[in-house]
Amino acid sequence: MTTDNPVSVLTAQQRYEQEAMKSDKDHHLPTAGAMTGHIIANLFLDMLKIRQARWFATGSTRLFLEIHSREWITYEATMIESLDDALSSDNEMIPTTTAQLSEYGALEENPARKYEDGAAQLADLIHDFDWQLIYVGKAITLAAAEGKTSLGSTLSDLRAWAKHQIREAQLFLGNDATDGLYKEVDDDEDDNDNGR
Repeated sequence: MTTDNPVSVLTAQQRYEQEAMKSDKDHHLPTAGAMTGHIIANLFLDMLKIRQARWFATGSTRLFLEIHSREWITYEATMIESLDDALSSDNEMIPTTTAQLSEYGALEENPARKYEDGAAQLADLIHDFDWQLIYVGKAITLAAAEGKTSLGSTLSDLRAWAKHQIREAQLFLGNDATDGLYKEVDDDEDDNDNGR
């Protein structure tokens, strides 16, 4: 039996190339899914940085990190799973390779930072939480515009959690909750958030 329209089966490589083209297009628009890909990559990087600070910070900061770092890492790992679920439900791409994490991640890594004063390491983690809020805010706006309520809700939970962690860490360091944090200005002309 022959058919006029045979079903074409794509190879794994062809499927990946289609995914890469869609991802490139989504990141240039951008879409809520693409912005969430950046958030997931940043969460992976953040977990590594938290882990590093936990083991190398000194002084009273070490005690603070002993109390909070495991909770932070556990929450962020759980959040990655929740974001993956929301993206998958919306038929969006989920970053799953180290190349994607490297491409989409925007948190700065400095291997020598682990030897800095504990308070400086905690301040760096605070800035990472704050930096991630920029992406989260943009993704929430895009999710609302695209009608992706589940994704928007999950992102809102992440935003509330990160703001609470910033406040707690800032208070520990003796700072006002917003000291030294990013202040959003009119950045409509700046589509690239790689500069801090």
